[in-house]
Amino acid sequence: MKEDPEELYRLVYVSTAVDSLTDQDIESILNVSQSNNDERYITGFLAHNGKAFMQALEGARDEVQDIYRRITKDDRHTGVTQIIGEPVSCRAFPEWSMNYHRVDNQGGASTMVIRNDDSIDALLSADMPRDLLYLFSKFIRIR
Repeated sequence: MKEDPEELYRLVYVSTAVDSLTDQDIESILNVSQSNNDERYITGFLAHNGKAFMQALEGARDEVQDIYRRITKDDRHTGVTQIIGEPVSCRAFPEWSMNYHRVDNQGGASTMVIRNDDSIDALLSADMPRDLLYLFSKFIRIR
């Protein structure tokens, strides 16, 4: 499917996970997100540093904003705050309908959860904006 680069939009938000959030909740979020994103040709990345989330969504502006509106109403997190919302010329996560990175413990061990045989190399593509990479890497280190 050929997409119009003038329609491509990236939104990044942060939020705080509720204390009662479980691994099963996160698995459900990932499964539903991946299915919905595949249908809408949305790509993205979700990071969880143990207490907060940061997520990037990319795709057609109206689709991304519709998903974001639904995300703001999800009771598994609070304080949803958009930090980036901008038209972009290319996707930072072109191969990922939704992948997930979590910090596993206070020592900073991390796990990248690859979904549907997506390539880990897609995260660090040569075309990925360095400011976006910096933003996510700093977020993951916050505890």
